[in-house]
Amino acid sequence: MEAEAVSNLRRQLKEAEDERKKAAQYGLHILEQQNEMQIQLDQLQNELSTKTEKYEQEKYSLQREVELKNRMLESLSFECDALKQQQNIQLDKQREQLERIHGQEISQLKNKLEKLKADLDETRLSEKQLKHKVEHQKAIITAKSEELHMMSERVHETMSSEMLTLQIELTELESVKASVEEKMNELQYSKEQLELANSNLRNQLERLQGEKEETEKEIVSYYNALEKAREANQALQGQLDHAQLQALDPNSKGNSLFAEVEDRRAEMERQLISVKVKYQSLQKQHAFTREQLQRMKLQMATLLQMKGSQAELEQLERLQSMLEQKNGEVEELLMKVRQLEKFKNLYENMEESKPSSSSSRGGEFEDGYYTDLLQIKLENFNKETETLRGELSLQRMKALYESQRVLEVERKLFANERHLQVCQSENMNLRVMLDELKMKYEPEELIKIPKSIQRKEKIPVNMTSESADSKNATVKETTHFSSQNKEERKICAKNLEPSDGPQRKYVLVEAPMNITPLPATQQVVEAERDRKRVKEDTKDSSERNGNNSLTPAATRLTAGSRLETVENEELNEKTIKREKKPRMKTYNALYVSSNPTPETQCPQQ
Repeated sequence: MEAEAVSNLRRQLKEAEDERKKAAQYGLHILEQQNEMQIQLDQLQNELSTKTEKYEQEKYSLQREVELKNRMLESLSFECDALKQQQNIQLDKQREQLERIHGQEISQLKNKLEKLKADLDETRLSEKQLKHKVEHQKAIITAKSEELHMMSERVHETMSSEMLTLQIELTELESVKASVEEKMNELQYSKEQLELANSNLRNQLERLQGEKEETEKEIVSYYNALEKAREANQALQGQLDHAQLQALDPNSKGNSLFAEVEDRRAEMERQLISVKVKYQSLQKQHAFTREQLQRMKLQMATLLQMKGSQAELEQLERLQSMLEQKNGEVEELLMKVRQLEKFKNLYENMEESKPSSSSSRGGEFEDGYYTDLLQIKLENFNKETETLRGELSLQRMKALYESQRVLEVERKLFANERHLQVCQSENMNLRVMLDELKMKYEPEELIKIPKSIQRKEKIPVNMTSESADSKNATVKETTHFSSQNKEERKICAKNLEPSDGPQRKYVLVEAPMNITPLPATQQVVEAERDRKRVKEDTKDSSERNGNNSLTPAATRLTAGSRLETVENEELNEKTIKREKKPRMKTYNALYVSSNPTPETQCPQQ
């Protein structure tokens, strides 16, 4: 039993060892397979990592290439846009130049055409006048030839001396009439020529006004282009400042706890610098525009004054020409009156000599019928001439009345225009003064207030010994403050004076403010405060009113000047109040002795 058990155990042990050997062999085989698989896995991992690195590098390089290509495309697109803009700008400039040249050529051709038209009209008018003159001369020649023929026929006949004298007078009157008609025709011709010249001048004026409007449009376009260029320059300046700030950006300090704060500070500094630059540029632009506006207003005022003086000169020249014309007409009328008086005297002498001659020669001539007929005709002719003279005198009186009315209306019109120009110039000067006051007392500018000097004074113990010194000190301080106040008053008066010479001048006289409570100096202070007033220099206004006393608008000017003086006085009172505001706090100075006593020392309030 024991042997069988031992044999069984040995057999089991052998089986277990065999199984253990088999398991060890299988384990070794599996371990070898695992090692091989691990080696293969490592190889695959290495290959995969190399491939992924390769792919990543390729991806990064491709991304860089894509970015570069995009940047190149953007730069090329920007260049294309810039070239397009440049080409468009050049095309616009060339178009504008061509349009300008074309407009100039058109204007030149229009001017030539208008000149040719004016010359053609003048030639036509002169040709018409010459034709009319030729026809008139032909008619005169025919009339003269007929008269000569009649005279030659009558010479052969037997005629009396009276008939001859009457015939001579008739011929003389006809010659006078012909000369008057010739003068009238010449005046008509000159009138037509003047009307033609006036129409030509009006056309030329309209053309010049059109050219002026075109030039004003060009100036406005140039000004807009200049403003656009300034804005572009400001934008480029801001970009340049931003680029400089980016170049000076302290990013090389490394990351720290205050990196975000530093970045924000740098960004705020950039923004602050850009805002400062913009503010300075805007301030300069604002000051420049204000100066331009001020200059423009002054120029407008001077131009208005110059225009008023030119209008007066033109009116004087026109009145002088009219006076010369009227004097010439009066002289012509006097000559005609003298001639008519001569003819009248001759006619009266002839009538006186008629009865004597008829009584002496009554038996010699028997053809009284013809003489009576001619006498009747002569009387009828005289009556017609008298009626024509009456009508002519009536027409002349009407023309004189109308001319007087026209002169009165023109005088009133010139006076009103002059008054309007004077008011406009004064209004412009007041605006300039108002702008100067606004610029001076603008709330943006800080008004420098003089600091009050604080002093420590001592209470006097012996007033008798120190009274003289204190009075001297008060006098010195009052003179010092008065000199300062005088300088301020001079500056204020210079600022309040208008720019033009013939306008009114205002001088602010302000008494110095003495800070002394002593009874000896209080009276001086009160007297000087009572002297505060606004002096008005009325010399220029009186001269101007004296010069304008001939015109009916003098009363209006005086009324307008009074209103302006009232307004200017109100403005001056406002400016005085503004100047008084920073000086409201005045402290009483305590004059004490210089003995160092600790009980009596106290600072001035």
